[in-house]
Amino acid sequence: KMILKQLLDVLESEGITPIESLGKPFDPNYHEAMLRDENSSYPANTVVEEFQKGYMMHERVLRPSMVKVAMD
Repeated sequence: KMILKQLLDVLESEGITPIESLGKPFDPNYHEAMLRDENSSYPANTVVEEFQKGYMMHERVLRPSMVKVAMD
C-alpha cells in the first residue's frame, strides 16, 4: 500500500491524474465502452462499472477508462 501511494504521489506531482468514471455520463473522449448493461438501475448512457482505470496528463488523455455503460 505504501509503494502504491508513493507511485500515485509521484504521478500526481507530474500532472497525471486518474479519470473518475463511475456514475458519470459516458463520454467517448474519456471512456472506452466494453459492455452495455440492459438491466441497470442507472440512467441511460451512465458508466456503471470500470474494468480498467484511465489516466490524464494535464488536459490530455493518456489512456481511456474501459467501462460498462447502462442502456436505455
